[in-house]
Amino acid sequence: MLPIDNLHRLLSGGNPEWIPFSLDVGAIPGFSAPVQRTFIESTGTQSPQEHFGTDVRLFSLAAEFGGDDPAALHESIQPGTTFDEWGIGHLAGAEGTADRMYPPLARAASIRDVEAIPTPTIKIDVDASPIQEFHAAGYPVFGYGGSIYEWSWWLRGMENFLADLVAEPALAEAVIRKVEEHTTRLATAVARLGIDVLCFYDDAGMQSGMQVSPQVWQRFVKPAWTRVLETIRREAPAAKFFFHCCGKIDAIVPDIIDCGFDMLHPVQPECMSFEEVYRQYGRDIVITATLSSQKLLPFGSAEDVRREVRRFASAVTDRRTMLMPSNVIQPETPWENVVAFADAARELRGE
Repeated sequence: MLPIDNLHRLLSGGNPEWIPFSLDVGAIPGFSAPVQRTFIESTGTQSPQEHFGTDVRLFSLAAEFGGDDPAALHESIQPGTTFDEWGIGHLAGAEGTADRMYPPLARAASIRDVEAIPTPTIKIDVDASPIQEFHAAGYPVFGYGGSIYEWSWWLRGMENFLADLVAEPALAEAVIRKVEEHTTRLATAVARLGIDVLCFYDDAGMQSGMQVSPQVWQRFVKPAWTRVLETIRREAPAAKFFFHCCGKIDAIVPDIIDCGFDMLHPVQPECMSFEEVYRQYGRDIVITATLSSQKLLPFGSAEDVRREVRRFASAVTDRRTMLMPSNVIQPETPWENVVAFADAARELRGE
């Protein structure tokens, strides 16, 4: 059986022949820049997917700022700030750390202000032949699809957006709808290329609970995701949907299933029990088995990593899961732990 057939069997509700694995985070490359450099120095190759024989390949579309000057959206920014497709400013710190962010809608006072921000331009004039080449070689392809809640607070600023959800719900809805429109266009464009799994990212949890109450998430965010997936499914009925949401999000797992997602990542090891979530929901959605990028991979031993892979395999006797890191593999991660992860995952295939 080829990896593409094995994954399709998993995502169609069947039992795969083996537990597939990836070193990536859905459609986002799983190696931080320092880890990627170590990989190249250690192997002399460029592609972790090819070198380690992972079960998926990646292809995504890029987007760029749709206006003239993103700096004009901001009252003040620091030198060295770069801008993403929304005009959100990012000031990088030390390598591997979080950016300082500048929300372009921080001063928005009306729905008209929200609607005036330029919509990102999707770069659709690309060479998509790698997708066909991956498929011909027997691999499924994961592609980036967008966000809702996360992009919304990036645009408005977290404090402002959380306050809007309570005090200015119409303004919050306007931001969400703006984001939803772009996510729908982006994911639809990616799906039309023949991507097998569209990957969406929308962190709504902390390690102690939700960032917003489940009721607020259900009122504002869930309907947007439902509309996005329904639209894409009409355009690309065969597409499957991966949802990344960090933190302790037990309270909304049933809602994530209701939206129509096929795969949930990461079931964060620091604050959720894989076995418990798998027991409750493993027949309704693929629950990814994730190795902690926060604790195990950087601070455990290679044997600890191998033991964790074996633990997941013994817990999921029907093989209805997929092995991944819980997030991007951090700079301080020992290289031997990355190798141990890949080796242990391949051993589950009998290699």
